[in-house]
Amino acid sequence: MKQFFIVLLIALCMTSCSTDFPKKEVKTTHLSGFIMGGNAAGVYGKAGLKITGDSIKMNDWPISRLVTSLNTLRDTSIVDQTGFTDVYSIQIANIGELEEGAFCDSLIVELGRAGLAR
Repeated sequence: MKQFFIVLLIALCMTSCSTDFPKKEVKTTHLSGFIMGGNAAGVYGKAGLKITGDSIKMNDWPISRLVTSLNTLRDTSIVDQTGFTDVYSIQIANIGELEEGAFCDSLIVELGRAGLAR
């Protein structure tokens, strides 16, 4: 019974911890928004990823899933540089009227600058 409580405590700590990543503003001539650490407990709540031609909205979602989506969209081989349990929130708008492909390429560059993917 004691071992069960220890395992339960460890599991609770892992799912309730936030990713330790400070909020980084993204402001270029074409992009505006932010990238910040998310809450792992959000994976069970309102987590999600939506990429359109004019924005990306990602709430409490692993970078690995975003990288997989961008690799599929752009036929690239981006590599996730984050931990297994790390989740992030990203909201970036395409304010420069970039085409969808150029917007995705700009997102890849910003992920690289933030050290989340390469």
